Amino acid sequence: MTMQKEFHTLLSLDEARRIVLGAAPKAGQKIVPLEEAAGRVLDERVVSKIDVPGFDRAAMDGFALRSAETLEAREDRPVAFDLVGVVPMGKRPGLVVGEGEAAEVSTGSMMPGGADSVVMVEHAEVEGSSLFIRRPVHVGENTHRAGGDVAFGETVLLPGRRLSAREVGLLAAVGRKEVKVRSLRVAVASSGDELVPPGASLVPGAIYDVNSYSIAAAVEECGGTPIVFGILPDDPDAMAEGLLAMAEESDLVLVSGSTSAGIGDMVYRVVEELGEIKFHGINFKPGKPTLFGTVGGKPLIGLPGYPTSALTVFGQLAAPAIRKAVGTEHLAPRARGRLAKPVRSEGRRQMLTVAVAGGWVRPVDKGSGSITTLALADGFIDIPDRVEHLERGDEVLVHLFGNAPEAALLVEGEDCPKLEILAAALPFEIRVVSPGSRRGAISAMDGVADVAVVSRSAGSEPVWDEAVLEPVGGYRRDLVIMAKDPELLDLERIEDLRVLGWTRDSEMNRIFRKVLAEAGHPSVEFVGAARSHAAVAAQVLEGRADLGFGVREAAEEAGLTSRKVAEDEIVFLVNPEKKGRDSTQPFLKALGSKDILGRDFRELK
Repeated sequence: MTMQKEFHTLLSLDEARRIVLGAAPKAGQKIVPLEEAAGRVLDERVVSKIDVPGFDRAAMDGFALRSAETLEAREDRPVAFDLVGVVPMGKRPGLVVGEGEAAEVSTGSMMPGGADSVVMVEHAEVEGSSLFIRRPVHVGENTHRAGGDVAFGETVLLPGRRLSAREVGLLAAVGRKEVKVRSLRVAVASSGDELVPPGASLVPGAIYDVNSYSIAAAVEECGGTPIVFGILPDDPDAMAEGLLAMAEESDLVLVSGSTSAGIGDMVYRVVEELGEIKFHGINFKPGKPTLFGTVGGKPLIGLPGYPTSALTVFGQLAAPAIRKAVGTEHLAPRARGRLAKPVRSEGRRQMLTVAVAGGWVRPVDKGSGSITTLALADGFIDIPDRVEHLERGDEVLVHLFGNAPEAALLVEGEDCPKLEILAAALPFEIRVVSPGSRRGAISAMDGVADVAVVSRSAGSEPVWDEAVLEPVGGYRRDLVIMAKDPELLDLERIEDLRVLGWTRDSEMNRIFRKVLAEAGHPSVEFVGAARSHAAVAAQVLEGRADLGFGVREAAEEAGLTSRKVAEDEIVFLVNPEKKGRDSTQPFLKALGSKDILGRDFRELK
């Protein structure tokens, strides 16, 4: 019988990181074509072997001539020149400009011999073969000298530079077709018999492999080169074969899942047999089952299986090792902000997942296994074990999961499909959270949410303090019962049907229960709780539920039959102090646009 292992000794996170960084692999070198260089780290000193530009050239459309002959030119006393020809682009001039002569040039064309400046076309007038100049120019005006941008022999880039669009452009300008970059090959795999690749059919008990793809993307953001091996089965021989293959092809091995001390978790057992375990277990949340060792002479980090936990531990151990190897430590993405609500720690070091919007940091941790946490989280904050409580408004440092820009606006409250249209019309990213009307209003009253979205129906009291929040617009919507079969809409057989409900805090939950009670069905049991109108329609269409409740537009878009049973009014609320903000103003403008809400929009007082 296989015995369950216990975590007898847990390392501190700092000690675990010290061990990992002490064994961090060294980056190799790779020559890549220029079109594949973006995002890589340069591993050579780049010296220009040419002048840029390689010749004297015109910087403006106009006329090349001798500047000394323009000194007397005035608007009312133009100086005349003979126009002797045109210099073609990309070719050596077939003429020389002499005394009293000029040649027509275009931006970027080679300067003809004898000319030292260019008069812009708007300061000249052509009459036949004569040119009249109305403004003087000085030597070199409106020209670029050979080597003026980059001179032959000049160092243009140093090793360690992360190559962005501008560096790639500079490399092209000095004629580089290929470039040497630092290369750290990182093998990535997930483990677990319950995993299937995205796109495959899900059987009962199966879930899609998230970590192979999220961790590979994180590796690339750090400057490494991910090699995705996919899913390793929970079979000792197959896993051993897979880990050895990963070690053979890479400099660092990352495998997620099967690292706990449970009976069915075996990564640590296989690593023990194939190589060496340096440590197994770290005293911080959510990294307790993390392991570090070697397989095939290559360092291996075993990450937790839950996606958010895997990314968090990656950020604490794998990311520093990769960045140290390729030299991108200084590029680790971080942001500062203020806590939107108090946080109570658990007495041990904790990496708390958070979302960042408008300078506020909101905890979004719903448990290690929650995919919603992964969807909402921008990163995590490091809470030391000695800190038991953080207050609202405390400044914190967020270790970001990636380089995505911070959302400029936080919109919180009731699910509103039209927010997708509003978001697409804005010139910046917004974050939309749908915890329900009351919680959205509270967030806005607390100064966290920039905009609250509230559902208001006939006979209901406002869920917001009218002295704090101001309505800035809204619209009415029809709420319907939706189904694939129109005969189900009369609700007569509802007790025998699968009915999809709403989450507890949503106003849709209250309205739907009221509709059912008034129809004589107060005790209907729901088969699930939706968080959005689109999800209601999708689940009914897919046959996961027989009946659903939501906005008419969602039913119509899904091709479902429906019957109106209620209506509500969506109200957008803003704290007057925030109306003048740079991010709030575009939202309010889009809200009032006929192209967004159209005839549905109503100004509210």
